[in-house]
Amino acid sequence: MNDKITLGIAGLALLFGIYNTVQISNLDTKIDEKVFIQPATTPAKVNLSAGNATAPNPMPQSNAQQQPNMPKTSIRFDKEIHDFGEVDANTDNPYSFTFTNTGKEPLLITNAKGSCGCTVPSWPKDPIMPGQKGQIDVVFRPSKGQAGKPQEKTVTVTANTEPVNTVVRIKAKVKPLAE
Repeated sequence: MNDKITLGIAGLALLFGIYNTVQISNLDTKIDEKVFIQPATTPAKVNLSAGNATAPNPMPQSNAQQQPNMPKTSIRFDKEIHDFGEVDANTDNPYSFTFTNTGKEPLLITNAKGSCGCTVPSWPKDPIMPGQKGQIDVVFRPSKGQAGKPQEKTVTVTANTEPVNTVVRIKAKVKPLAE
């Protein structure tokens, strides 16, 4: 038990160290061909009167930039497609995709995004240790405009895996509206 706690604490310390490194590297400020690195805890200040100054880019350009030095692990979903069958428009239809960290490093999910506003996922923010299970909770809320039509939506899960993105799917036939 103590070994698991120690491993968990070491994993969290590693992830926080990597996170801080990424935050600091994203705050590079280039002024007159000189690079000044500012601490992640203070906002970047740029003297715009210095000529050709450029402000730091607070948003990374790609998923690879979000996780440049994170150790890679692997994820396996128990089920990658869930079919709700027939559902009514304007209803909440929840489902949980269960997964396992099948790698040897802590799994850190940094994002889960539905393919449209009717598919809203939530995911664990804490690292999932090797061999542990977790879940991505999805709520499908079809609109009246989807009534009478079969629907297939995706949830893209971004994590420190290779590939970075894993896609799970939901299906449903939205019942026609009663007239």
